[in-house]
This record gives sequence, C-alpha cells and structure tokens, in this order.
Amino acid sequence: MTKQNNDFSVIQEHDKFFREIMQDMRVARDFVKAHLPQDVLTAIDLDYLELQPRTLTDETRRESAVDVLFKTRIDGQEGYLFILAEHQSVPDPLMPFRIIHYTCKVIARHLRQQKSQGKDTSRIPLVYPIVVYHGKRPWKYSRDIRDIVGAPRELVDRYFLQPFQLLDLGKIEDETLREHVWSGVAEFLMKHIHAADILPYIREMADIMHQLTLNGGRQYVEILLQYSFSKGEIQDDSAFFDLIRTRVSPEIGDKVMGLAQRIRQDTWQEAQLEYALRMLQEGAEPAFVAKITKLPIEKINELVTSSATNDDFHE
Repeated sequence: MTKQNNDFSVIQEHDKFFREIMQDMRVARDFVKAHLPQDVLTAIDLDYLELQPRTLTDETRRESAVDVLFKTRIDGQEGYLFILAEHQSVPDPLMPFRIIHYTCKVIARHLRQQKSQGKDTSRIPLVYPIVVYHGKRPWKYSRDIRDIVGAPRELVDRYFLQPFQLLDLGKIEDETLREHVWSGVAEFLMKHIHAADILPYIREMADIMHQLTLNGGRQYVEILLQYSFSKGEIQDDSAFFDLIRTRVSPEIGDKVMGLAQRIRQDTWQEAQLEYALRMLQEGAEPAFVAKITKLPIEKINELVTSSATNDDFHE
C-alpha cells in the first residue's frame, strides 16, 4: 500500500484511527487503567465512561490535534478524562497552555449543559488531561505551564494560577480608601453606591473631587458623578446639583445636570416602550398606543415590526 503524502489526509487517518479505537469501552478502560495515577484510578468510576461528542477545536493547530473526551464520575461527582492525541512530528512548546485552554472549554460546556438542565452551576468538574504523543522527535518541552510564563519564577510560583486577590470594598475602612486619592474616590463611591441615599457620601468626597478637577481630572470627576447619579439613590436631586456646583465645579454641575436629564428621558422612554409593547401584545391599535404613551407613532410602528419579526406579536 502506498502511503499518502498529503499531510491533512494523514492527520485524518490518525484522527479516525484514534477515535474509533477509543469508542470501544474495553480499549478505553484498559488505556485508563494503564496510564492514570493510582489515586485518580481509585476515585474514578470505570464502569461509567461516556464518550462525548467532539466539540473542541484548536484554532491555531487544528491539523495536529485529536481530542477524545470521556465523561465519568470522580468520587461520585461528574468529571472528565480528556485525551489529546498529538499527531505532528515536532513537539509543541505551548502544549501546557493549550491544555488549559481545552480544559476551560470543557468546563464551560459542562456549565452550559448544567444550566440548561436546571442543575447546580456553582461548582466546576475536575478535568484530567492526558497527551498522547507519537512524533518523530522525542518530547523535550516542559509539561508545567509555569515554565513558559515570561516572568520571574518566584512571582510565577507565588501568584500564577493561585487564588485571586479579592478587594471586598465593604470590608475596607473609608479612611483607608481615602489614602489613595485618585482610585480611592472611585472605590469609596462603589462601596456606598447601594446606600439608601448616596448624597452624604458624595458630600464627604466633594473637596477631594474639587482638587482632582484642579489637577486635570475633570473628565474623571464627571464620570464619578454620572455614575453616582445613574446607579445610586439620591433623595434630593436639587441638593445633589447644588453640592456639585458649590463644592466641586460649577461647570461640572451644569454638565452632570444635562446628563441627568438625558438619563431621566431615556429611562422614561424605556418604560413607555415596555408599556407600549404590552398594550400591542394585548391587541391595542398602534395609534391608540401612541396617544396613551405619548411616544411618536414611528416608534410604535417599529415595535409592531420588531414584535412580528420575533413572533412576539400576533402569533
């Protein structure tokens, strides 16, 4: 038999061969028993190996990878055995990253399935990866992703893929936040944004925001105040705008007031559009809906067209 010279055809043959043999559960179980560490074997239910549909792709090296994914039970919980058969002749130095990339895809698909079935999505499954390599050259690269991170090893070991740093603003004292003026004012407002009235907290930071304005931070302060108005509760709008004009900046006060008016208008229009949609779905005539909601008839007609397109209007 003459060997095919086309690389893609050769890879297809490898793909077909490897997936076909792994569909035989006798082969799959024997493979697992031969190559998994004993503590993993002890935890895995070998009577429950379910070959998964092939949905993973390697966007950069599609031509060289064959993935086989088994769902199993690991200590009674759903988990996965991920076998990647590498068919290229030269080892890939980025394989540790590719394994993490694939693992995240497996977990993401698992969570989507759990969510669609109404199951718990607060925990993720264990994915155990195995790479099968049979290239012409011996494998010479590291299997540890820490070895390919371009940073001092002591920092990599201490921080890479370790528990993330958490800034729980609710547990940080206000005085501590004020120590870092530029970022602290934003963190302070984020900390108190859910208060029944955020105005007292804005009053506390007014002088700092004024100083930021004088030091080239006018746009930043505008963003802070717009955020406070749109996301926070303010019991007295007049007092809010007066505070900005007198203690922060008259110009910023005028600009934020204009933004606030647009926010109110957008919020009102959004509410009216929702109300109009409900009326249309209940059979009201577009002209009547426009009169009641005081929205332009063109907007109402857009709702009619959009609703019909989405099968939400006149089923």
